[in-house]
Amino acid sequence: MSLVDQTNFKLDQGCLKIIGTGMSVPVNIVNNYDIRKAYMADLDCDWVEQKLGISERRVSEVGIMTSDLASQAGLDALKQAGIAKNSIDLLIVATATPDRQAPATACLVQQKMGLDGAVAFDVSAVCSGFLFAMTIAKNFLQSGQSKRAMVIGADTFSRITDWSRRDAVFFGDGAGAVIMEAAPGTQAIFDAELFSNGNDANAFTVYPGDETFTMNAGDVLNSALEAIPKCADRVLSRNGLSIDDISIVVPHQPSINLLKKLSERTGIGFEKFCMNMDRYANTAGATIPIILHETLESGKIRKDDLVFFAAAGAGFTAGAAILRWH
Repeated sequence: MSLVDQTNFKLDQGCLKIIGTGMSVPVNIVNNYDIRKAYMADLDCDWVEQKLGISERRVSEVGIMTSDLASQAGLDALKQAGIAKNSIDLLIVATATPDRQAPATACLVQQKMGLDGAVAFDVSAVCSGFLFAMTIAKNFLQSGQSKRAMVIGADTFSRITDWSRRDAVFFGDGAGAVIMEAAPGTQAIFDAELFSNGNDANAFTVYPGDETFTMNAGDVLNSALEAIPKCADRVLSRNGLSIDDISIVVPHQPSINLLKKLSERTGIGFEKFCMNMDRYANTAGATIPIILHETLESGKIRKDDLVFFAAAGAGFTAGAAILRWH
């Protein structure tokens, strides 16, 4: 399925800035050797580390839900931004592992954080969810429907993982949050190119009646490497930019192998890619906000840097976005 032709499409771009970030991960660390000892005696831990780039992941304790991690990440972002809770008027939670079928996890997060009055809802685009949610928040801010938005990516994939299967090593639990507001009169442009293809829905799915996910890793990799470069090319060309203008890449964290291949396909130097899957594995919707928070904390993002985001997830969904840091 090809992307819709948008050659003559010009987005009415909006400027926005991220004024705070936060993260939360469970305290329980499970490394590859723990999984081999408890579930898979034949697991090749060296292969997992070398091919996937994953050494360990965080796994939630019994009773810890997605909303708990999301709330802590949100509170962390509020503290960093130094703003009042009542200044948040929009809360979007990107998750594929909601606490309940209803209501939205965002409503539970709103209650736990005390964000009274904030419009709250979920977005489900799995590992691409955070980029989809950021784009929705941008549109709310740009239209004036929101003054200050909190976007949280949070997942507890340990709850839907069969730990006796080899693909169990891919995932971990975590949450990350950003606080966004409009930045008129600046160069802090945010733009995103998103993509969906339901023909690949079975590449990663939880079938009706199943309690754990089913994944064809090869199909996921191939779909990601097909869609993300196209999204990247479109969002860059739409804004008169090239890969040489990219200062730093804050990507989803599926595996080091996929990111290396993505670097080759896009021509973006691998040295620009930020990674933390060695410590957290793939936290699905939480990967981008977590790595963004850690990258900012390390001082690697500076004013006027062009930050490039990329993600792919079940659906099939994908996206690429740019943000001029302000």
